[in-house]
Amino acid sequence: MKKLIPYLTTDHCKEAVDYYHAIFGGEIKNFQMSDGIPGFEQYPNKVLHAEIVINENLALYLNDIFQTPVTEGNSVMLGLEFDSEEEITNIYTALAEEGTIEMELQEAFWGAVHAKVIDKFGFSWELNWEK
Repeated sequence: MKKLIPYLTTDHCKEAVDYYHAIFGGEIKNFQMSDGIPGFEQYPNKVLHAEIVINENLALYLNDIFQTPVTEGNSVMLGLEFDSEEEITNIYTALAEEGTIEMELQEAFWGAVHAKVIDKFGFSWELNWEK
């Protein structure tokens, strides 16, 4: 196996792509809309697939909800390991701004700085920086 890529499904994909791109940076690639695609006529203006390539080891894939009922957010927790205290603090602050803090950014008993945040789309993020 090469890597695991989280695939987030939401009913607000365009907004989510902009949101995560603003927080994590990287490059938006492979942004595909449903308009004009055979078989998707009943789903106008939906995102079929979008990729945010943050770096060579990290990417997020996203798409809009189509037919399958989805309970947004609670079926996936996304764990991020950081390289610095500044990096974890910046991401924590950005995700928490319109989200819900489950665990404040704090020193953890295992010697790391750790936090848990549910972002504005309902996805759970576990943030960790090993000192």
